[in-house]
Amino acid sequence: MKKTIQDRLRDLRGKVKSGNLSQGGGLGNEVNYHIFDYDPSEEPAVTREIENIASSLSNIKVFNIYDIIIDILKEKNYLEKSFELEQSKGSDFVNKAIMRTLKTDSKKGLIVEKIVQNIKKGDIIFITGIGQSYQIIRAHTILSNLQSVVNDTENPVILFYPGSYDHQALSLFNTFPAENYYRAFKLIDR
Repeated sequence: MKKTIQDRLRDLRGKVKSGNLSQGGGLGNEVNYHIFDYDPSEEPAVTREIENIASSLSNIKVFNIYDIIIDILKEKNYLEKSFELEQSKGSDFVNKAIMRTLKTDSKKGLIVEKIVQNIKKGDIIFITGIGQSYQIIRAHTILSNLQSVVNDTENPVILFYPGSYDHQALSLFNTFPAENYYRAFKLIDR
């Protein structure tokens, strides 16, 4: 029987509160990375529950990738320039320039750096904002880069994904071609 989003969010809360995020078997038991996929129309309910969980548990660190991108661009005085460049050169040009600025293809990229600077041992990392930032960075890129610098036995990672994950491939908004990311667990089945 298919679970409702409310059922899945209740299961999520229980799993996070119990501290039972590591799962054995299935995918080689190598990583403590999880994906909570959901229909994009369920974004408001998922966002509310993330806020509720984070406010009730002190070891939850929520990182909205879109907000991190905006913060970095502001810090570098690049946000307004990006708007100007978009008008004169177009979105593709600006997105590529932002990707270079953020070093999105690097394990030492600025997004990962922001996350690492704001966690401590025992924190559970919630990654959100993937849908908002999809033209600049992809989910599998964030997970791959994080995996190289975050000790997942000390810091489990949960990626909240507006789309589908079938234990092997990600499909953003249930529309865009799948991006492979094989080393994550599907946290709560649909």
